Amino acid sequence: MNLMHDYDELLAPDKDMTICVQIHVIVFYKYQEKGKLIKHTSLNLPMALPFYRLVFPQSSFEVCKPKRNIQQIVEAKNWQHHLISCGAMTKVSEADSRLAIYEPTVWSHDFIQLLDDNFPINLEEKVRELEKKVSPLNVDFENGSLSMLELLEHIDDIERLGLGYVYQCDIRRALDIITSIYELNVGLEEKEVSLHEASLRFRILRQHGYNVSQDFLRRFKDSQGGFIGCLKTDVKGLLSLYEASHLAFMEERDLHEAKLFAREHLLKLKGLENDPQVLEHINQALEVPLYHRMPRLQARCYIDAYNKRQDANLLLQEHATLDFNMTQASFKTELKEVSKWWENLGLAHKLGFVRDRLMECFFWTIGVVSEPQYHSCRVWLTKVCTFITVIDDIYDVYGSLDELEIFTDAVKRWDINAMQYMPKYLQLCFGSFYNTITEMGSNISIGQGEDITPILVKVWGELFEAFLVEAKWTHDKHIPTLDVYLDNAWQSVSGVVILTHGYFLINQEIKKDVVESLEKYHDLMKWSSVVFRLYNDLATSSDEIERGKTVNAISCYMHENGVCEEVARAYLTTLIDEAWRNLIKVHVACSQELRNPFINLAINLARISCCTYQYGDGHGAPDARAKNQVLSVIIEPITVREKEHKCA
Repeated sequence: MNLMHDYDELLAPDKDMTICVQIHVIVFYKYQEKGKLIKHTSLNLPMALPFYRLVFPQSSFEVCKPKRNIQQIVEAKNWQHHLISCGAMTKVSEADSRLAIYEPTVWSHDFIQLLDDNFPINLEEKVRELEKKVSPLNVDFENGSLSMLELLEHIDDIERLGLGYVYQCDIRRALDIITSIYELNVGLEEKEVSLHEASLRFRILRQHGYNVSQDFLRRFKDSQGGFIGCLKTDVKGLLSLYEASHLAFMEERDLHEAKLFAREHLLKLKGLENDPQVLEHINQALEVPLYHRMPRLQARCYIDAYNKRQDANLLLQEHATLDFNMTQASFKTELKEVSKWWENLGLAHKLGFVRDRLMECFFWTIGVVSEPQYHSCRVWLTKVCTFITVIDDIYDVYGSLDELEIFTDAVKRWDINAMQYMPKYLQLCFGSFYNTITEMGSNISIGQGEDITPILVKVWGELFEAFLVEAKWTHDKHIPTLDVYLDNAWQSVSGVVILTHGYFLINQEIKKDVVESLEKYHDLMKWSSVVFRLYNDLATSSDEIERGKTVNAISCYMHENGVCEEVARAYLTTLIDEAWRNLIKVHVACSQELRNPFINLAINLARISCCTYQYGDGHGAPDARAKNQVLSVIIEPITVREKEHKCA
């Protein structure tokens, strides 16, 4: 390693040089465990610098770097990854410090165990009382107290406040009646006075899976086909139209035009709006539309906003607040349970190169299924997500191709005896993984005559095969076309594994037809996974290239089309929009045939993907924003303010 002294001399601060000058050096590196020279190569300085930083991490220097194309970036990062891999020890404990490229978790086991998960019994009774007192969803418009618009707004408030699961039967009954009224009275929608009411009705019905038409928009267009001028300053109508437009199918051009129209004029009105609450609504809608938001995080935000409204229903307000806190207390109990399991498993300590992301996995699971009755589903899905995270890191940053092929084959055959052919770190992972999935399959299968473990094993095997394909691409420095990449990547993102386990966990009373009907949800799982994959790649591509994984949607599109990263990112954004439209159409199609809570799980998977990856890698490298989201949803209850209630 004496040659490194020459690097220090070359890169001394007083030297006038740039990295653009091709200076050839000889690099030696040794395999530390055996002290044997295994590599001797000649390479230019840009390729040597990553190794220099690896050997002397405390060194600092400034160099002038020319911009590189994607192929040069790929080659450089592959070489850096190769150096790390070659230098890694076979003993897992010794390799930890060399490959600890992820930040440690900020949520310790001790911190989690000290969380207060008690919710007073008297408040539980108060929640039940409020549930009965909140005004009913009266759909008798002739004799009832609510107009059509008031009923729609009441349903919207209930769902935004996180109480949809409490009143789901009442909501379904009300929407069925509303739909039948419009079906029996052809042309009724032409009589809707406001853009707000028409857009709200469309959005609520479609997000519940009803087959409604975009034709309501004709009422608000002029003879030339454009939107009538008075709508440009209708803030409430524009907000409702903008939210509704995000539930469009691919072929619904009028709704796509409506989105552009609403966005254009909302942006103009932002600078003119003086009402802080209205301005907040505009900003939130333009940032992330309601249909794309994580439900539980949205509930927390909407409760805060609802408390500021002058027309707030005080009983509904208190019910939402107490229910949120009660459900949050249940989350803490579940988190404590799964944290004990994770601590006892010890994988995060034994495999120092993997991400320790139990809290992020639990937050992700709440994003997928937040209803209190699905306690068991959240606990098991959190375990699923932790294994996905660990195994993804094994394929991405540690395992050799030979080891990964043995691992993949063992999972596909579900052969515990294959552990004898694995290195120690894979034995640790496979043994824990095998026992957990076997136990899960056994628990789900109790009470019905069919073992679903083979179904779970099948989707895990397909996930590992997809991981292996990407590992081979990285090893071979191969960048496929975007289509070829996405055909594998929507499976490697793990959405199918998460949703398949979730499907059985929320359908505890499993019958044979339920097992068989899983195939009917293929497209639902696919498009949810495509959304997941594209959000993931937009957020993690730069860090993955730094780690040596050079294949993602951005690099594939750049390489295939010879464009810069900015263009590639813009294109992926359009693909996300298209994937959402396809997902919504499949959602409606599935809802016509089947009424299963699993449909919402698939939509929620896409939503939590948006939440996690919108501003960066909230899973692998959580920042302050991601930590605040955890605090809001899991840790910090809403302050309950004593108020006098007027009985409705």
